[in-house]
Amino acid sequence: MPPTPTRKTSHAPLLTVLDPASCDDCALAPGSLQRVRQMQALRQQGWSLDEIALRFGVSRERVRQILRAHGGPDAHDIATARRRRAEVRAEERVAELLALWRAGEQPRRAADKLGLQAAACQSTIERFATDVDRAARKASMAGARRVQTYSDHDIILALTSVSTRVGRVPSAKEYAAHARVLNYPSLPTVLNRMGGWTNAVRAAGMQPLSTPARARTRRWTEESCWAALCSVVEELGEIPTVVSYERHAAGRPELPSAATLRNRLGRWSSIATQLAAQRELARVVQPPAQPLSAAAT
Repeated sequence: MPPTPTRKTSHAPLLTVLDPASCDDCALAPGSLQRVRQMQALRQQGWSLDEIALRFGVSRERVRQILRAHGGPDAHDIATARRRRAEVRAEERVAELLALWRAGEQPRRAADKLGLQAAACQSTIERFATDVDRAARKASMAGARRVQTYSDHDIILALTSVSTRVGRVPSAKEYAAHARVLNYPSLPTVLNRMGGWTNAVRAAGMQPLSTPARARTRRWTEESCWAALCSVVEELGEIPTVVSYERHAAGRPELPSAATLRNRLGRWSSIATQLAAQRELARVVQPPAQPLSAAAT
């Protein structure tokens, strides 16, 4: 009796497709081993069942059946590959992603706009965002939350009203006292909106109070304000908010008040952005530390 032929099984390794879009797998005959291997390779690279089905012109269920019958990749490996694939796609569009994030967009909404995965966008932002990006986002979000309660015309009317009450051009301190009682725009609002008390008085059609003959020199110039801010950043190790700065400067006459800083330098969000840019520039231009052996020579 002739020996019974034995069936040879093939254990060929899974085909790796580096660029699935460039292969000719769609022309392969349905059910061919090469076509099955292409599906397995795409699945192992993190492609979804829907993407593979669209690639081969079959249903999602059919792809699932083929992969189950021929031993598709492990579920854990698929999840890892899909996560990595989503991160790569997010990294490829990191410039667009960070632009939306700096403008105040939430990572999930930015992901929807760019057609990316939300978790991948979140991790990409955490890895690539700089201090400048974070400061710009804070400024954008602060601007979005800010509701302009008073118009410039409202401020001018309030100044005129206080002037009528005191019988002359009021000082900033006098205006602040009346504004609290009459529920007028606060003094910081007037200073920030109009760019200082002198500009506010002139905008209301009044002449600022003349300075005495022994005019005092301005202690806090723009340069001294920036120097004080930089010293506070070094002490705290971070860029302070308005509240944290006021708490830090309380009882310290060598530091200007937060109102003085905003009066001299503008809005706090702009100040924080410039401080973040300076820190980032200093970090980039800082020379690397030399080895001890090189320093000794």
